[in-house]
Amino acid sequence: MPTPETLAALEAPDSLFAQLQLALQYEPTGSSQVKQHKHVTFSRQRKMSVYSKRIMARVLEQIKEGDTELREFYQMRVTSIMEGTDKDPHNAYAYAKKAVYELANINWEIEDLDSKSYFVLSLLDTTKKRRVGVHEGVITIILNPEMAPYFLNIAGQYSIYKLDGYMGLSSWYAMRLFEMLSFWKNTGWWEVPIEEYRQLMDCGPELDKFGQPKKDKKGVVKVKLAKTNHLIDQTVLTSQKELANTPYAFTFHPIYEASLKKGRPKIIKLRFDLVHQDLTKIPPSWLTDKNTGPVIRSLQEFRISELNIAKYLGVLGQRECAALLRAWQLKENSNKKIDDRAKYCNAAFVRQAKTLIEARQKEVTEAKNIAQHSLFGQHKEG
Repeated sequence: MPTPETLAALEAPDSLFAQLQLALQYEPTGSSQVKQHKHVTFSRQRKMSVYSKRIMARVLEQIKEGDTELREFYQMRVTSIMEGTDKDPHNAYAYAKKAVYELANINWEIEDLDSKSYFVLSLLDTTKKRRVGVHEGVITIILNPEMAPYFLNIAGQYSIYKLDGYMGLSSWYAMRLFEMLSFWKNTGWWEVPIEEYRQLMDCGPELDKFGQPKKDKKGVVKVKLAKTNHLIDQTVLTSQKELANTPYAFTFHPIYEASLKKGRPKIIKLRFDLVHQDLTKIPPSWLTDKNTGPVIRSLQEFRISELNIAKYLGVLGQRECAALLRAWQLKENSNKKIDDRAKYCNAAFVRQAKTLIEARQKEVTEAKNIAQHSLFGQHKEG
């Protein structure tokens, strides 16, 4: 039977026991899963500290699929933002305090180019009687209710990723790439124009307190990591090492501008390929896509298996697939028709995909050598 002292502790609303019970009530449920709006949340907003991102990841983890409104508040243990790191947990309070201060001063930018509308919203609501902050080992976060549309009911415009490996990342760029690559887990690859990549990684123009681009004395806009080799070294190569043991380990290679000019061609795109590609079925989104849908149907006419389409369509791309389809159609129209489409076409399809994979692996090695050589050269000059 509990003692009178124990009963008093249980009934005291401000007791340590009550605080711990409150913390447990709002502790993440163990799903370790985050749902993220594709165009508005972390993948599109400006850089924030690693610990702020960890707090928000714990908040998003508590937002469930069926939620129709935001909770009054979200809570987590201070130590939960240290999980996956080798940091001293005794410093958790100091990290949490800085992160909460940062989050309380963050505005998210919402822009609709079609309607030419632009506005900002505070991420947190610090006007309520319950306080945003840290108390008795518990972090309390109150999301701005006006942000609800970007956290709830975002079907068709979101990615879901598990926090396995995410909470232990120490680089903001690695966290951002983790989030971005989660959108492409169904295809297994992501190809992005270099300028769009800059914006996503918050490496565009440096902005002043009014959100306007800064300029140097000559009137030239200042750009973060302005040289492309610096951009690749600081955001791609360093992140590649951090993500190596996560579900979003990747290889990459630059895509160069087609040019007849002398000298090294300009990098216009970056291609990321996920290492852990375990697709065995064609994702429904591929079938309904206006570009990939017709290609898949044509491949199926030539008896390409669903497994091979799932594994290698992302490798080959539309252009290579179109070339194969033309070659098969020409053969069908000739005197040497294909006897067994399933056997002949699948063998050619897989063979071409593996040839491209080998070629890209060589490009990856060359790109790393170029980036490392450029970095070494700069250190030597310095």
